[in-house]
Amino acid sequence: MTGYQWSKDYPAGISELDQIRCDTKDTNSKTGCVFVNSAPTYVFNAKRFPQATAHAWMVQKYTPGHPGSMTDQKPLYYMGDEAQNKRSRGRICPTGWVADNGDPSALVGAADMLNCDEFAFASSYNSGGMSTAEGGISPALLPGGTTPTGDACIGTYAKKLGTAVHLFSINGTDPTFKEVCGRSAISGMHNQESMGGRFTKFLKDMRVMDKDAYWLDTRMTPGATCLHGSIAPVVCTERALT
Repeated sequence: MTGYQWSKDYPAGISELDQIRCDTKDTNSKTGCVFVNSAPTYVFNAKRFPQATAHAWMVQKYTPGHPGSMTDQKPLYYMGDEAQNKRSRGRICPTGWVADNGDPSALVGAADMLNCDEFAFASSYNSGGMSTAEGGISPALLPGGTTPTGDACIGTYAKKLGTAVHLFSINGTDPTFKEVCGRSAISGMHNQESMGGRFTKFLKDMRVMDKDAYWLDTRMTPGATCLHGSIAPVVCTERALT
């Protein structure tokens, strides 16, 4: 695969491509092995969680890092440090941001709460909230800035219009598509259940360890219209795949 970078810090010479990696990490209460030349794919349920899926699709498709895109040969790299995860998320989704920018029409029930959904994930080395000094590969920096910030990401919020929920740009922050990340005020149910236990199970089943590469299949595809540019507003119509 031309241009594909295997898991971070793994040499991936031709002679290693037929090897397997065995570990004793207690991920499934047992040891196991994986092929080193195969990155697993995490699949979103686009029909059940379209808000989170549409957000990830937009960032994956139109930002220069294309995080998790197999088509663009740009894998996500799992980052398992919980303290770093918290730091990265705090920079992209600071306290109060979602309350200031969210719309309650995006909620799906009385128990639902607005969440700040960041992509690429805080649990990845691709996170915009992870600095280069910390090992990040796509820090979100404002011009002249040195500390990653969500203000350098594409900012959107989900809002219901009729029977459909749309992602809208935060006022004054229309994307240039040169950003390296996105943050969106969406349904907490969509945000958490699109990942949560399903992603944890994926990590265990695929024996994904720190710095391992994996793909993200959003199961979302553009419809007949997806226009963006410096003059026309961004208009994308998408549909979920089965």
